[in-house]
Amino acid sequence: MGDTTNLEAVFLENLSLIDRIAAALARRNGFVGEDAADFASWVKLRMVEDEYAVFRKFRGDSAIGTYLTVVISMLARDYRVRHFGRWRPSAAARRVGTVAVKLESLVRRQGYRLDQAAEILRTSGDTRLSDRELVGVLAQCPLRPPLRPVQVGAESLGSVASQAAAEVLVIADETEQQRRRVWTTLADAIRAYPIEDRLILRMRFWDELSIADIARALSLQQKSLYRRVDRLLADLRGRLIGAGLTADECRLLLSEVDA
Repeated sequence: MGDTTNLEAVFLENLSLIDRIAAALARRNGFVGEDAADFASWVKLRMVEDEYAVFRKFRGDSAIGTYLTVVISMLARDYRVRHFGRWRPSAAARRVGTVAVKLESLVRRQGYRLDQAAEILRTSGDTRLSDRELVGVLAQCPLRPPLRPVQVGAESLGSVASQAAAEVLVIADETEQQRRRVWTTLADAIRAYPIEDRLILRMRFWDELSIADIARALSLQQKSLYRRVDRLLADLRGRLIGAGLTADECRLLLSEVDA
């Protein structure tokens, strides 16, 4: 991509994008507080290593945002292994099958609530099991200590027990049932859109990327993308109301994207 001076300029030009991608991936991987800040600093250090080798390898075959997202995703995996150890599914989960392995990873490794993990698996087409059925699947997977070193005492053991109980009781909670209904309706509505529209909505909802980042990643015009997202959200709001959600539920669900 050029000499060191030019590469440094590219790094500085994309520094805010790097920070946003690192922050999103830190949240996704459960890095919080000092871990998230340390990860962000480590990413930038790796970006400038070997006279900006990461940028020298960029050939322009994709948008720079897409390239950096791939690079930082791999760095997040390396960081997690380096600091917290390598995750391996339990023998019990492997015996039960692929759904159990993925469910165990989502709940026990990535920190999703069981209802969130269930919706992820159903949306991705990995299962058609209900939350109640998936509770039974997860119950067959043993609780294991977290990957990061912790001091184990009465308080932490009580916390683990409480977490296990919460996973089983969540399906009985009326608020959680409403939340699942709302997010299931949203996932069904999004599946009705063309592939690129689905990708845009998922990047906005689940990956929490800005319009500018989405435009870079998909090589779209940022100005027209704002109008496109506005139209998609208006149409999506109508579909959700048509599917039985109230105006207040739609407003709360879409408020993060409207902001």
